[in-house]
Amino acid sequence: MSGKTWARAARERIGMTQHDAAVLANLTVDMVKKYESEKYRIQPSEKMRTMLEHYLAEHRRAVKAIVERHRGEARVTLSFSRVSNLPDDMFDWIKAEASAKRHAAAVREAAALLEAEDVAVTYTYMPDRTME
Repeated sequence: MSGKTWARAARERIGMTQHDAAVLANLTVDMVKKYESEKYRIQPSEKMRTMLEHYLAEHRRAVKAIVERHRGEARVTLSFSRVSNLPDDMFDWIKAEASAKRHAAAVREAAALLEAEDVAVTYTYMPDRTME
């Protein structure tokens, strides 16, 4: 798998937007797009790869923890939020770091693994409200 393909697949697997990746790797969104596009010859930078590897490892740990917590159960209910509970005026790096999308990606992957072990999975959503 090429560096470009890996970078995009890793970012999408962990529920990270291109904006989140840019903020966390201290890059511009345009650079992230160029790193992922086959149109450009540049490969993802070391900063980008290191950041994605860090969050991919964190994602794997989260998925593993969810699966281990529910392994062997017949039925589980997993919960996640549709929206971030962070205020709009918070720094971008904090919002990227605490992304509800990243949590949802871990829940979805864990659900697929649990279902492969014949565990019935249902979902519940946390309230759709933001902090005041």
